[in-house]
Amino acid sequence: MSLISFKDVTKQVENQSVFTNFSLDIAEHQQIGLKLMHSETDMFFSLLEEKTLPSSGSIQNNTQNISIKRYNDGIYQKMTVKSYLEFFNHLTSNRQDIKQLAPDFSLGDNLTMKTDALTIDQIERLHLFRIYLTAPDLVFLESPLRDLSNDGIKFYFKALEVVRQKSTVVVISSFMEELLQLSSTIYQSVDHKLEKVSLETGQDSLKPQNIFRLSSHLDDKTIFFSPNEIDFIESINGVSNFSVNSEYFPSSLTMEELEKKLVHFGFFRCHRSYLVNLQRISELISYSKNSYTLILKNSQETLPLSRAKLDQLKDLLQ
Repeated sequence: MSLISFKDVTKQVENQSVFTNFSLDIAEHQQIGLKLMHSETDMFFSLLEEKTLPSSGSIQNNTQNISIKRYNDGIYQKMTVKSYLEFFNHLTSNRQDIKQLAPDFSLGDNLTMKTDALTIDQIERLHLFRIYLTAPDLVFLESPLRDLSNDGIKFYFKALEVVRQKSTVVVISSFMEELLQLSSTIYQSVDHKLEKVSLETGQDSLKPQNIFRLSSHLDDKTIFFSPNEIDFIESINGVSNFSVNSEYFPSSLTMEELEKKLVHFGFFRCHRSYLVNLQRISELISYSKNSYTLILKNSQETLPLSRAKLDQLKDLLQ
């Protein structure tokens, strides 16, 4: 049974396309992942919640029982975990035993804790527990693993499987690695259209195929990026930083080292402090004979372009 269907949805904002002929059918029991940029994710949820209408195309919703968990969603503060869950439990017709279910979400020892004392790992599982109690037909989760520790990810997988016993879950993220862990079918936005990602299961597909990743170390974890996920790289106080969906991730490599590694992936040294992904450039603006600025797609980011680099950039783009 189809739960929701996007058919040839096109959405423009200020004459800029966010989606073009976006089509997707979500059926029961599917495990779908959507790789979307930040601006596309915001628009997807705005369309889903009917905060805005498509410019063209249609969205057919066959269920009103949908739960959405955005990346920055908070929880009610100064409540115990048990009272927080009981609040949502009372909203349903089929009330359940919170204490009995808590171990399934690795929260058995936390029911008497105040919600503002929980770790990020515990908060994400608490969101899943709350969703499970309301038993929606369809659940949308945005970047649920992004801030979790290694142990937190393991516990999250266990809790998510409990939710999937009742609900169809769709994960939305800008990171392919996250979607590969949580989804069996993945779609990504390419030039504002949705394309299915080929996930081969043959023996040859298990062998690395010239995979190249850049890494960023944050606290107790290492995050890996494909070059095409990075909008640009900026040197800040001598440290190279990857800009991904308006978030910054530090690198241990110098700008010179990154330039050598990324030149074959379409990156260009537009300024001594910037490397830009050429696929992200939408406009080149000249304010004077010696002042040039690059405007990036799907964002408000602007990067300086050195006068000496202008002709070289024009040749590359041509």
